[in-house]
Amino acid sequence: MLLKHLQQSNLTMDALDFVEVGKIVKTHGVNGEVIVELDNPAILEDTTEPVVLEIEGLRVPFFIEQAKAVSAQRARVLFDCTHTEQRAKTLVGCRVFVSPDLLDSADDEFASPTAIVGFNVIDKKHGDIGAVQSIDNLNVNPIMVVGEKQTLIPFHPEFVTKIDFRKRQVRVSLPDGLLDLNG
Repeated sequence: MLLKHLQQSNLTMDALDFVEVGKIVKTHGVNGEVIVELDNPAILEDTTEPVVLEIEGLRVPFFIEQAKAVSAQRARVLFDCTHTEQRAKTLVGCRVFVSPDLLDSADDEFASPTAIVGFNVIDKKHGDIGAVQSIDNLNVNPIMVVGEKQTLIPFHPEFVTKIDFRKRQVRVSLPDGLLDLNG
């Protein structure tokens, strides 16, 4: 079923062109709906662009027929080819990716801290600091671990001025001395 869906799709995509935003955590009901866990479910509600699911290591495009935020971090989604519970079960555990254009057109509030792992961090004064290696303290105060020196930079609107998903960059304006604290 999923292979047929991939073959019918005319979309081509580079793995770097899509940004991970969440994961399918369970099915919902018997009509093929799934629950997607992500930082901001609203990004799935009105999109007409395909989302990409990673299935057995392959990225497969799916169109959303319906999506509704059911909590602050979950959305109930019906994809175009999953109208049965059995088909929906095959998607549980799949990672969900969206086009950077969708995120770029949205407010920065839609950006998940985990979506920027691998992005280059560029400071207004100091230039390229390095790539985001990981994000620590996701639930409280997210901290970017950046570069080989593992520089710690708060993922906060006070410091993060722009996230460019197309260029895979996080632009920051750090206060004097912050980089010195990291030794």
